[in-house]
Amino acid sequence: MEFHDGTQWLGIGSAKQRALLAMLLLKVNQAVSLEQLMSELWDDNPPVSASGLVAGYAYRLRRALDDRGGRILTTRSPGYRLVVSGETIDIGECERLLRRAHADVAAGLPASGIERFDEALALWRGLPLADVRPTPMIMAEIARLEETRISALEARIGAELQLGRHTMLLPELKVLVSQHPLRERLHAHLMTALYQDGQQAVALGAYRDLRKLLVDELGIEPSQLLQTLEQRILRNDPSLRAPEPGIRLAATPRPQPSFPADPAVLRGRDEHLEQLVTAVRGGRIGVVQGLSGAGKTALAVHAAHRLAADYPDGLVFVPMGGVQEPPGYARVAQAVTQALGSAPPPGEDPPADLSTILAGRRMLIVLDDVAAPAEVQRLEPLPPGIGMIITARSGVTGLDRVTRVHVGALAPADALEVIRFYLGTERLDADPAAAWTLVQRCDALPLAVRVAAARLASRPNWPIAAYVARLADPAVRLDALVCESMSVRECLADAVRQLTGWGDGEALRALRQLAWLNRSPVTVADLAALLDRSPAAAERCAERLVDCGLAEALPDGRYHVLELVRVYARELDRDMARKASPSSDRGAAADHADPRRVVKPLRSPRSR
Repeated sequence: MEFHDGTQWLGIGSAKQRALLAMLLLKVNQAVSLEQLMSELWDDNPPVSASGLVAGYAYRLRRALDDRGGRILTTRSPGYRLVVSGETIDIGECERLLRRAHADVAAGLPASGIERFDEALALWRGLPLADVRPTPMIMAEIARLEETRISALEARIGAELQLGRHTMLLPELKVLVSQHPLRERLHAHLMTALYQDGQQAVALGAYRDLRKLLVDELGIEPSQLLQTLEQRILRNDPSLRAPEPGIRLAATPRPQPSFPADPAVLRGRDEHLEQLVTAVRGGRIGVVQGLSGAGKTALAVHAAHRLAADYPDGLVFVPMGGVQEPPGYARVAQAVTQALGSAPPPGEDPPADLSTILAGRRMLIVLDDVAAPAEVQRLEPLPPGIGMIITARSGVTGLDRVTRVHVGALAPADALEVIRFYLGTERLDADPAAAWTLVQRCDALPLAVRVAAARLASRPNWPIAAYVARLADPAVRLDALVCESMSVRECLADAVRQLTGWGDGEALRALRQLAWLNRSPVTVADLAALLDRSPAAAERCAERLVDCGLAEALPDGRYHVLELVRVYARELDRDMARKASPSSDRGAAADHADPRRVVKPLRSPRSR
């Protein structure tokens, strides 16, 4: 643990202060509760004076960091928070470089990726947090960081193999395999390097040695990846051969569709991200479902970048929403063949069966905005080595081996951190009350928060309070939540178009009625009375709204409709009323002019 004071690197003398600083750094820009700090510092048995001691450690840390005003190490309920940019911490800088490295390799630029991997690995100086007391939180972080380091080594070696550097890699690989005998990816790299070096028999011997170890020690067979690699070596698969001397892959990247960049900021999704990454690595299809504008695509893309090192044949992004031709399966086939550089000539259809093309490959496919399971059911079962992530407003039921992750609005504190990322701490702290109100006006919906933050970032002379005042009027709120290509209105319109495509007039009528109901959540009985329909019919309508991302089903059986959705639904209701009665435009406009108008009391089923 060291920090730079602008001139030199300095250490923290006290063990407790080092542990406190480490815990705050590992949760940078997040409030860490006093209870958690005391539990970690004293092994769940803190002294009576523990809170005062922690305050003393924090005070001395501020003096060491020349932060006497408490702008860096802040007191924030329910404990303390360290406010610094992630890139000013070596861990954050390492992770940033690794994200860029994986993105370069996924884009067919291994030489550039290797440079980034080397920069990231150069930040390591032995065991991380070596002089910090090994509390449970510190031990968990050390394990994570060690996994990050060895995974980066594996990814860097994979990129070097793409450039034909097998001979120079063999000594390093043999040492790494002896140090990590159960890491199958290192064994795969060793087998590949040996084969490319003309040592086919030795490569097969390395596989047999690993298989014996796994069977004897754990009672399991090698992974499907290694079994497939063994078969490819046995049949002298041409795709395993090293590149010809003089070929520079970085100069001629493999043609493939553009994969979205890793999102610059993603808050409040750590648990969802881990579930998604774990599911895909376990051979399951990851499905991200939830509200329109909840950041489903951003989460899927970020997970894909996290997984990029596991898929050396590349990442493929296929937009499925709002496109009628070609049909879903053909669209996926087209994108995959283009990514592999084997697209059919113009005028010819893509292959009807992808399994042959994908056999022996390691590729991750992201299908964005899938409306129906029929679009992807033909892809099952996925060939070994192929990963898939799907985003959808509904759950896309009917698929096997699926792990579903549901996303909705952010916690207000996480939404505030997104705004802080774009506007900076100084501008945010100049008017924290307005910033909190901004989060409320955006319903903490990730897309709305992102649009608002980007809009304010592009207008550095705008006070946050002035923008919030504009958002206070529901009639112009959606007009203000637009920035370049991002639009909350268009996102919600896509959801309504999906609902219209289903031909569900009843659900559309329910949405128009709920637009003017100034309360949320609502019960099925409320909705039945509002629609003058049976509870069963009302529940079907509510579920349809959930399926297209316009409502959330709560655990207690009620349904929550965001204010932004109701604002858009009022616009929709007015437009549909005008189209139905062109001659009464003025009357309809007057009837709906005030979105705060009182809704008639709901009739009970008995009175109905």
